[in-house]
Amino acid sequence: MAKSGPRRPRSNPDAARESLVEAAIVVLARDGFARTSARAVAAEAGGTNGLIFYHFGSMDGLLAATADELSKRRMARVREALGGDDAATQWPQRLASTIRAEAADPEGVAVIELLVGARTSPALAEPVTAAIDQSIRFATRELQTVFGESPWATFLPVDLVAELAAASFFGLELFTQAGRDIDIDRIARYAALGIAQLPHLAPAVMPVAD
Repeated sequence: MAKSGPRRPRSNPDAARESLVEAAIVVLARDGFARTSARAVAAEAGGTNGLIFYHFGSMDGLLAATADELSKRRMARVREALGGDDAATQWPQRLASTIRAEAADPEGVAVIELLVGARTSPALAEPVTAAIDQSIRFATRELQTVFGESPWATFLPVDLVAELAAASFFGLELFTQAGRDIDIDRIARYAALGIAQLPHLAPAVMPVAD
């Protein structure tokens, strides 16, 4: 009876999935959504196309998982960049630098590529919508703190303002990535001036310096 050789260690499925997601982020940021193919991602991960279909079922499945992962990372990163637990009062001073940092970060670039790609990929619609909803929920919580019991809270629909704030953030980031010279500092300065008029936030919120 032939002796069996040493058993080869089984590959770690979680590690393989993480590797493919990381590779997808790199390719999205480097090459754009239109050029993010199974072959390109597999090559970046050092594997074969078959791994993508084995672990995710399809390229759409991989991109959906990538969108979900990027959403989690991005929200944590943006929240911290805008002031963490004090984001409601710190964001006017930090908004411009946060937008620039996201626009320059490969993960921020990959997020915008997925947003663009969702227009033509139905499989991406759900995870991308979930990412947008997460941003709106964050904006809603912070705006509720900003408005507090002020008169603004009685006539401004917080949910609508939050949607506009999230859309503006994504839009400014996209413009910045595209090289559009937007005066983000001026936008933040006027936002800070408005918020500083609220009595309960006035000591904490200082207008952004020229």
